[in-house]
Amino acid sequence: MLILRKMTLLLLIIGAIWFIFRVIGKVAEPKSSESSTQTQSGGATSTGTTHPTNKVTPRPRNETVFRPKSAHNARSPVSFKPPSASESFSNKVPDIAGLHDAFTGAVLNPSLGLYQCFSCKVFYHDESLEVIRQENSGRCVACNSTNILIVTNKAGQRQTGRDYDPNVVTLTNYKEHVGRVVTFEARVQKVLTSRSGKDYAVMFEDTTWVKGFKLVFFRKAINSMGGANYIHSLSGKTIRVRGLVKNHEKFGYQIIVSQKSMILSTR
Repeated sequence: MLILRKMTLLLLIIGAIWFIFRVIGKVAEPKSSESSTQTQSGGATSTGTTHPTNKVTPRPRNETVFRPKSAHNARSPVSFKPPSASESFSNKVPDIAGLHDAFTGAVLNPSLGLYQCFSCKVFYHDESLEVIRQENSGRCVACNSTNILIVTNKAGQRQTGRDYDPNVVTLTNYKEHVGRVVTFEARVQKVLTSRSGKDYAVMFEDTTWVKGFKLVFFRKAINSMGGANYIHSLSGKTIRVRGLVKNHEKFGYQIIVSQKSMILSTR
């Protein structure tokens, strides 16, 4: 009898332990499922109940609305380079025939670079523009404007222009034409050489370098003009010259040339 009671008690203990583990297992199972659901849905909690999926019906695309594409999907941008002088006038400006550089008086040549004053419509070669930038504050020698731009070959655009006819001035009125290209004629009184021996002044007045009106040359142009021998040969001659009148802050009034062709005549 005692043995039977002990076996019954043992079975009850085993049954109680099995029941406890069974209950713990039931409780732990939803948590594991919940954790798995959270992991798969990015943290959203699922209760195990299935809900119908809410489908969003896309609105029809309005093709009339401009939608700029992102830079990543856009085509590669087109690179533009400044037009060359020869391209600028290709079949676009037949009017330049017979026209001349407003500074030097040379016949216009597209291969030398072409610029135009858009105020008075005269033209310049590249080299002439550099001279007036340095010596005339970038102002047009015909109208004193600074609106000088490269001539471009725009589709459908015809470039028109005009020639510049310089005023003829003398020793009595040259001071009235500072900043302009003029035609000047006078007898050369003497030729002075700077202390460095690299600069020359063809004097139209028998006075000092600073006080008298004179013809001066750019250093880089001296050799192309015949060098020192040619310059000194002008002494005592009457010359007719086309050039830019300038009142230099240190050396006074002068007329500037950059090419030998700007000395129009000597006698």
